Amino acid sequence: MLLYKISSARATLSQQKSLKLVLNNGLRSFGSEKSRRRRRFSSTSALLANSASSTAPNTIPDFLSNTFLSTFTSSTKNSSNDTKPESAVAADVDATAAAPVASFPTTTPFPIPSADSNVIGRPPVEDFAAKAFSCTDAQTVTPRSRSKPRTKELSPIAPYIALTKPRLTALVVLSAMSSYALTPYDATLSQLMFLTLGTTLTSGAANAINMGREHIFDGLMTRTRARPVVRKLITPNDAFTFAGVSGTLGVAALYFGVNPTVALLGGANIALYSGLYTTLKRRSITNTWVGAVVGAVPPLMGWAASSSLSDPGAWFLAGLLYAWQFPHFNALSYSIRDEYRRAGYVMTAWTSPALNARVALRYSIAMFPLCIGLSYFGVTDWVFALDSSIVNGWLTYQAYKFWLEHRNSPKVANHNGQLIDPNYKFKSSSSGSAGSGGASNGFARKLFWGSVIHLPAVLVLAMMHKKGQWDWLFGPDEEEAF
Repeated sequence: MLLYKISSARATLSQQKSLKLVLNNGLRSFGSEKSRRRRRFSSTSALLANSASSTAPNTIPDFLSNTFLSTFTSSTKNSSNDTKPESAVAADVDATAAAPVASFPTTTPFPIPSADSNVIGRPPVEDFAAKAFSCTDAQTVTPRSRSKPRTKELSPIAPYIALTKPRLTALVVLSAMSSYALTPYDATLSQLMFLTLGTTLTSGAANAINMGREHIFDGLMTRTRARPVVRKLITPNDAFTFAGVSGTLGVAALYFGVNPTVALLGGANIALYSGLYTTLKRRSITNTWVGAVVGAVPPLMGWAASSSLSDPGAWFLAGLLYAWQFPHFNALSYSIRDEYRRAGYVMTAWTSPALNARVALRYSIAMFPLCIGLSYFGVTDWVFALDSSIVNGWLTYQAYKFWLEHRNSPKVANHNGQLIDPNYKFKSSSSGSAGSGGASNGFARKLFWGSVIHLPAVLVLAMMHKKGQWDWLFGPDEEEAF
């Protein structure tokens, strides 16, 4: 038992010696590191002490000056401890850890180096600190001005592109190209390119003239007030100049690249749209029928590019585009009928809502025989008559619901826009009554967007079912084989 206690005591003593050795090594390394830090700050402390002897009228706050003084003074005083033994270093460490934290003194501010002092080869130091902390300094701080919000800069040609009504022009070009593709003769790439270019330029010219003539009235309507002439991005004369150049180039492209017949149709359509149609819009409801003729001309241009206008297919295609204008435009005009009326445009949408809806339904139904006629005269196969009937039936259903809402609406004005009852009070289109707004506007929107989908769908189906399109896969029809 005694031997066991002696061995235990020796083991404990051995552990204590090992721990003391580790502690001494740590203190020795700590003292070496502290010595290196003191030597690093010694030169800086001496320079700051020299600069402190100079007098300066401005001082920084007390708490900041005393913080700097305590830091650099301790570094200067302890610089003499570099050669102290390890035991003295350990005692210093213990004393530092046990010492209480002193509060910041409120006196002896740290002086700012004078402007003539030169520290470590730098240029004379200015009194930046005093200026930063002084509230009575004569120098004032200019606040940073807020930058103006960035506005999207328009390209110089953007207003001229807007003059052409790009979406409407794209629809016109699509109808001309579809008609050209449906002709029984082979198409050529060069002829198609000139047809596309010429149709684009002539359509853009007609739209530019229309905007130049109607810019005063366009400013009265939400739908058209963002047009470039209304916003004064360009002047009406600029619009007319652009139209002249565009129209001339377009007719020339059609004349030399396609044929004189197509060029004549393109030039006539410019005059019809920018002249007769634009004038009638403020005089009679017949402007809608004239505008529908304008929409029927591009299919004739496409057909005449490679075939004769005596073919029935040309006129059935033109009739299809003519009929489509009414459900499309009558639904659009009804949704903004109050703006048309206030701007002075004579439209059936406000003069006679019942007639407006009845005409839309009538021409929606007319597209059934027109599509069947394309199959009958050999422009398309008979599958197109079935496919197109599905699409036409969907549009007719939308037109029928639109008509049901307005079949009993009273006639407000005659064909030239004169009120039948001068004391008649128009209802706001935002009201929920039938025939004036609310749900009826919803039917108008459905019919409008239905027409936007309908026309590309029918034209694509017609090109897919062009006569002889699939002979390479299914072989020619029996009547064509003999």
